[in-house]
Amino acid sequence: MKPNLLLLAGALVTLLGLIILGSADTARAQTFNPVLEITVANPEAGANSDYTANFSLPAPDVNFAAVVAFIPAQADITPADEIPIGAVIGELTATATLGLINNACSGPLPVKFTMLNASIDPTDTVIYLDTQEDDPSAEGFGLPDYFEDVDKSGLQDGIEKYPDFITRVLDDKPGDEVGQPLKPLRRSAGITQVAGVNVLLQFLIFEPGTFINENIPNDADLGYPSVTLLQNAGDPATDPIPSPITDFCTPLTSSNTTFGVTKDNTCTDAPGTTLDAICEVRSVVADADQGGTEPDESGIPLFTNPEEGTYTFTIIAAGLRDADGDGYENNLDTCAFDPNIGDPRVQGDGDDDTDGLDAACDPNPTVTNSDEDLDGYPNRGDNCPLKENGEFEDNQRDTDDDLVGDACDPDPDNADAQGELTIAEVSQDVTIGPGGPPGETPVADETPTDGSDEDGGGGGTIIIVVAVIAAVVVLGGGGYYFIRRRGA
Repeated sequence: MKPNLLLLAGALVTLLGLIILGSADTARAQTFNPVLEITVANPEAGANSDYTANFSLPAPDVNFAAVVAFIPAQADITPADEIPIGAVIGELTATATLGLINNACSGPLPVKFTMLNASIDPTDTVIYLDTQEDDPSAEGFGLPDYFEDVDKSGLQDGIEKYPDFITRVLDDKPGDEVGQPLKPLRRSAGITQVAGVNVLLQFLIFEPGTFINENIPNDADLGYPSVTLLQNAGDPATDPIPSPITDFCTPLTSSNTTFGVTKDNTCTDAPGTTLDAICEVRSVVADADQGGTEPDESGIPLFTNPEEGTYTFTIIAAGLRDADGDGYENNLDTCAFDPNIGDPRVQGDGDDDTDGLDAACDPNPTVTNSDEDLDGYPNRGDNCPLKENGEFEDNQRDTDDDLVGDACDPDPDNADAQGELTIAEVSQDVTIGPGGPPGETPVADETPTDGSDEDGGGGGTIIIVVAVIAAVVVLGGGGYYFIRRRGA
């Protein structure tokens, strides 16, 4: 299934400007060149410092299939049970570059998430979907349950309770999907509205050595892994639905700050009232430094710098697959098995009838049909645009998670058959203590790739893992298509 997306968010991205590509008369390998820059506001040993990470990916690179990062194990991370639920612990701002309603990616959309400390109790859950969807007279009709504030506390239920789908996405035994749920050390959650869509972004941080996925190293020396979840993508119990957001493209950047100490949440100052759905997005960070509301959640250390020394943040990123080798990832390419005539990022290029299908595979290139197979998904939001696989026909099922639907995938159980994962490793040394000017750290070393499969083929089951402190949150491409954990 193409990411039902939302958002996107997400998460997120400062527009670098679209690079117009020439006609794809000859196939070219995809490129994937992520860039990372981490800044430490106060590099003194033992300080409770803010960390900010800027992450970018230029066009015409493919977007992300996965990002894996680790917080150095020497860091002191305060667990969730020592922080009030609802305390402000970070902020993410970006601009998403989206394709809306079957059009090419051309619409920049600003996005902002205020991240709050959230419950980590997997025994006290909230349903993700709208359980009142069949009763227009019910309170909460039209809102997903996680977005409601049933007890009028000023916090959405997705903050005070544990969204139930997390226990299905992450469990304690490789491949079984039915074990005991993993319990994070800390969970931060941000809820906002993007293009009229209610969006939930979460960071779940785990102890060093925690097994997250069979394709991700779990050496305790690497540090704390943190899983990033956007909406409920990756939930095996959820079916996709058509979305007005049909594409998300490079270029992209994101800027995410994790605070060294908590800030007050001004949205919890008036219990007994209905929560303003965008309260925390518009005002909470601007007002939070002042504190003084009741309750006042400010001033609690979140992250303490390690002793003096140099510490390495390592990020492993995977670029999305490109089955036909024309440089366009499967979820952007409506002709996944035929090299495109035009650039799918440019409206009408190679698509004279502007129906979203490139002429390379459009059965009627002079006749406009925005849903060629009539399955309810517009061509640019359909993982099999020429083969019906809507609600009543497999509903965009994609068993191997290669972003090509089973209905048109010649090898639906083998992700590597439809393009390789392009792997890039980016690392940055961060100096704590003497050795560099305060507030500055070196720009990351980059390992660019040219489409080669440096992981030896890999599997299609990488989960997006992002360090909360490194704050590498790039929800592009597969970045918002989270793949549930299962056996290789």
